[in-house]
Amino acid sequence: MATTFGRRGAVAPPSRASFQPAAAPIAPAVVRDNDQPVSDEETLFRGNKLLSDIPFLTIGLIFLLILIFALERNLAISIGRDGSLDVRSLIAYGASSYDLVVVKGEWWRLGLAPLLHGSNSHLIGNCVALFIVGVRLEPLIGRRLFSLIFVASALAGEAGSLLGNAPGMPGVGASGAITGLIAALFVASFDPEADADQTISRLKTSLFFGIPALLPLAFGASGNTDYYAHAGGALAGGAIAIMPWLAFWSYDSLPRSAGVTLLAGFVGSLICAGFAVAHYSAYMADAAHYIRASEQPANAREMASRSLDLVTRYPKDPRAHLFRAIFFLEQKSLGSAETELRTVMSLAASDVAGGPARTAAQAVLAELLLAQKRESEAKAMAAEACRARQGKANRILEKSKLCG
Repeated sequence: MATTFGRRGAVAPPSRASFQPAAAPIAPAVVRDNDQPVSDEETLFRGNKLLSDIPFLTIGLIFLLILIFALERNLAISIGRDGSLDVRSLIAYGASSYDLVVVKGEWWRLGLAPLLHGSNSHLIGNCVALFIVGVRLEPLIGRRLFSLIFVASALAGEAGSLLGNAPGMPGVGASGAITGLIAALFVASFDPEADADQTISRLKTSLFFGIPALLPLAFGASGNTDYYAHAGGALAGGAIAIMPWLAFWSYDSLPRSAGVTLLAGFVGSLICAGFAVAHYSAYMADAAHYIRASEQPANAREMASRSLDLVTRYPKDPRAHLFRAIFFLEQKSLGSAETELRTVMSLAASDVAGGPARTAAQAVLAELLLAQKRESEAKAMAAEACRARQGKANRILEKSKLCG
């Protein structure tokens, strides 16, 4: 990481840090104390332009995420037809939600959830984004600041996820940390020392990934993507990246304090993994009472046709009763459907992964009540489901004007 950020002339003020690559400073902007030792790592990378521009940290993080996901797959209870890991497995590994972290007090999940992924496509998407952004950002701001932004954005992303998502919605993924890096790249794009081509390339990259990661929040984000984690990560990454502009720290002090960030994050994650191991057997034993990912029906017709078998085998699973309610709705047995939907909500209340099933049941029951001209009950039932912002459920309720 060089020392000329925000520079207007040939020599920058010593209090400002640079986003220029460490190996090629344009002019010496900060003078180190003569008696301050220089590490072997600094000597190696600062003396070799090729080595300093290779995003070793980015590549290392990608390999780490791949290794962790391989372990996830190996230990998973089952894997769905679309490559998704069983949600119960993810909870046992360290997936986070408001109910798990705050209500149950399992804070250790905050250090694990950003390193986990739920499917092949989830991992591939995040690794591609991390590589493309990291290739541009890591040589620009240095490995130490890159580490600080990654770790801080991961934690901020978890905070955003807990605050924004439904309490019973488990989540995993490194997207909060990656969105923080995207925001940092956007800020770094305005370095006055960069040429026009560099600036345009960095802006294009940051906007290409940043807009789809954040824009849905403006329209009431919903679905399976954790946009609130993106928002938390982006706020942290952008804030850290802009601080050198504002001279909140000096170049000399930042690398020393930020240099241990990745190591501290790694050690912290290992400690959190220890807690996960201690709880692992209990969560995996509980998972036997719930439908496995490989048995999950693929469509509404299959849900209805297999509902009796699934309810019989998994009476504690709220999803099985939701499928049974769908069957009764197809049979026009509205009373039985309502009973099953209320059973779903009752079971989901004590299920750490029951949030989506509860929301879906509320949406379907609200529609059922509306069809029976019980409008006040329908609106009351829809209120919580509307706040949960679960994609399909919201679309159903909005179409009936029950959300608004």
